[in-house]
Amino acid sequence: MQKTTSSISNNISFTRGVPALEALPTTLFSECLQAVLAGPDGKTVLQYGHNGGYVPLKQLLAEQYQVDIDQVLIGNGSLHLQDMLTAQLVQPGEVVFTEQPSYDRAIKTFRRRGAKVIGIPLALDGVDITALEEALARYTPRFMYIVPDFQNPAGVTTSREKRQALAQLAEKHGFYLVEDVPYRTLRYSGETLPLLRELNPERTITVSSYSKLISPGIRVGYLIGPRDIVKPLIALAEDTTLAPVLPTQAAVLEFHERGHFERNLENLKQLYAPRLQAMISAIKTYLPGIDFAEPEGGFFVSITLPQESNYQHLLQRAKEQELLLTDGNGFFADHLNAQVNQAHTGDRFVRLPFCALTPQEIEAGMQRLAELVRA
Repeated sequence: MQKTTSSISNNISFTRGVPALEALPTTLFSECLQAVLAGPDGKTVLQYGHNGGYVPLKQLLAEQYQVDIDQVLIGNGSLHLQDMLTAQLVQPGEVVFTEQPSYDRAIKTFRRRGAKVIGIPLALDGVDITALEEALARYTPRFMYIVPDFQNPAGVTTSREKRQALAQLAEKHGFYLVEDVPYRTLRYSGETLPLLRELNPERTITVSSYSKLISPGIRVGYLIGPRDIVKPLIALAEDTTLAPVLPTQAAVLEFHERGHFERNLENLKQLYAPRLQAMISAIKTYLPGIDFAEPEGGFFVSITLPQESNYQHLLQRAKEQELLLTDGNGFFADHLNAQVNQAHTGDRFVRLPFCALTPQEIEAGMQRLAELVRA
C-alpha cells in the first residue's frame, strides 16, 4: 500500500493520552516552585517528610471534597496510589471488577497484585447494570474500578441513574467503588454529574491527579477515602517510598493560591474543546455509521471497527503509514463468561486521544485510519 497523501507527513500518534506541549505552564509552575523554595517551607520540603503528603495541600483537598484531612493521601500520581490500594485490599485470587473496556494500565496493576480482573460491559451511558448484577450473583469483588467522567479509553460518562445504581449495589453487596476522576474538571460542555462519593461516601474511594490539569511530570496524585482505608495506606506509602515529593506538592498548592489553577483550567478547555469537536467530526466524515460515545470533555474518543472491516495486523500497517495506534486488546479484562466469543473486539477497538494533536493532524490521522480499514 502506498503512503497516504497528506500535507501532514510526520507520524501522527493516537497512542497515549498526554497533554499538549503548549498546555504545560512552564513559566508559572517554575515561579511557584521558586517561591516555595525561597519561602519559610523551603528547607522543610527538601527534607524527608510524610504525613501522607504536604499537609497544606492535603487541607486544600479536604476542603474541596468536604472531608477531614485524615481522609486524604497524596502520592506520586494516581496509578501509584491505585497500586498501593490494591496491595492493601486484594489478596491473590480475589476479584476486582472493571468496566469493559477500561484503562489498560489499571488492569495491569490489579493483575500484578494478584487480582482476578473481570470486565463488565460498558454501554454509551456507563456500565451495563444488568450485566453487573449478573456478575454480582457469582462474585463479590473487593472493589469495582470506574472512570465515571469521560472514561479512559471509551470517552463515556456514566449517567446519573447508573451512578445511583452503582452506589446502591456497592452498599448492598459490600464492595468498594474506586472512582478515578482525572478528567472530571475538563468538561467542555454539558452538565456536571455527582461524584460517586457524594452518593455513597463510605463505599467510595476517589483517586485523581494533577497530571492532566497542570503537568504529568510533577507526579502529584491524591486519594480520598474512609479513614480505615487511608490510615494504613499512609503507613504503606511511607514504607514504600520513604517520603513524598514535597517540592512539587507544595508548588501545586502555590499554583492554586496564586489563582493560576482556575485560569489554567479555562485555558485548557479553550485549547482542547475544538480538538474534541475535530475528532468527532473526522470520525463521522471518514468512518460514517460507526456508533460511538461523543464525550463532552476529557482526552479520549474511541471506536469499535465493524467486523467486516480490514482490522487484521492494523497496528503494523498503520505504523507503515506513519499512524501510531495502541493495541486495543489491553483495554479488555477477562469476560465474566470465558466461553463468550467477543469476535476479536479488542482487535477492532481503537482509542483516539486528541488533546496533543492539532485539528489538522486529527483529520489527517482519521483519513489514514479510514483508508487502512476499508474492506
